[in-house]
Amino acid sequence: MLSAFVALGTLVGFAFALALLFLPTLVAKSRNHSNTLSIFLINLFFGWTFIGWVICLVWACTRPAQPVLYAPVYPAVMAPSHPPAAANSAVTILPPSSPYRGAR
Repeated sequence: MLSAFVALGTLVGFAFALALLFLPTLVAKSRNHSNTLSIFLINLFFGWTFIGWVICLVWACTRPAQPVLYAPVYPAVMAPSHPPAAANSAVTILPPSSPYRGAR
């Protein structure tokens, strides 16, 4: 009976230690941090050192910078001026009448 409590206590202690180790990753995931995967990987490889764990925790608690969106600025393009197609715009330009129209 005593060994069952020891095994259960060991399992609970191991789960608590693992949750404490990955606390920066959990914080980053809960805050929808844009670098959650990077924080997880650094926490996985360097989280067992206290300095790596603190760096990950500080990084997870920082707010990611909002992207700066600039409106595109296009250069002014001046269209070349064209002379009018006809001197008198009221005149319609029709093709010449065919002498063969209607002839059979």
